[in-house]
Amino acid sequence: MPGSPDSSPAGSLTTGAYTEEPGRRQGLIYRPFAEYARDRHGLRADVITELDPARLMAELDAGMLVIASVHPEIRRPQNDPPKTGGHLVLVTGYAKDLVTFHNPSGHIPGAAVATLPMPVFDRFAAHRGIALHL
Repeated sequence: MPGSPDSSPAGSLTTGAYTEEPGRRQGLIYRPFAEYARDRHGLRADVITELDPARLMAELDAGMLVIASVHPEIRRPQNDPPKTGGHLVLVTGYAKDLVTFHNPSGHIPGAAVATLPMPVFDRFAAHRGIALHL
């Protein structure tokens, strides 16, 4: 129920699915998030540690949405990332060689939905994420 303690954003903090604590990895913590999604929202979420392009496309073909770890520099795809990972995007689909994803970083107005060629997307990808069963 919206607004209840079970569905509030704070719920992910209290369950360890998200952390802002100094000295600890900050952000979304995959396995506790998958448990939180199941226990609080009845949503199956699978942690994927080998999320290469083939696996990403297979998850999308199976009707999943995928939270993928990419480098934040993906907002400027003409640049090479210094490393991979560190930022999450919601991959919603692909067609031919193009990946469509939601990137609500707020850095570029109107750029919340982006499409990139798979090889460009893959340059930024850490090959890990979460498949959300709908």
